[in-house]
Amino acid sequence: MDSSLEQTSNQQTASLAYGKVKKQMQRALTLFQIPLELCWKPDNTKSMHGELKNKILFIYDLNEEDAWETFVHEILEFKLKSTTTIYRTIINSLISGFEKLCYERKEEFLESLPKIIEGIQELDPSSV
Repeated sequence: MDSSLEQTSNQQTASLAYGKVKKQMQRALTLFQIPLELCWKPDNTKSMHGELKNKILFIYDLNEEDAWETFVHEILEFKLKSTTTIYRTIINSLISGFEKLCYERKEEFLESLPKIIEGIQELDPSSV
């Protein structure tokens, strides 16, 4: 077989396998009621295997086995995120409360400074 024909045949086979895997992954998302779309864009220049952006699960792995590994990892991370959101909300609320408390105390302190300085000046005008 001519090498260019063989190469074309291999590309077509890879393309069919790629399409099949992509459909299987999308079907899994639907089956598990995960509200994401799949975009498998093989790209070895990316520093990561996959990521979630705007409800789209991007997979950058070149081969099928790695792509499935990344798919599972990203799905688990997506599901875990919904669990950890509760903790993040609580922690952010606590931080916000402490920031408000610190701000109020700082303002009280700053408001009291002129009175303190004034009191010191009345006791000893040469001290200021």
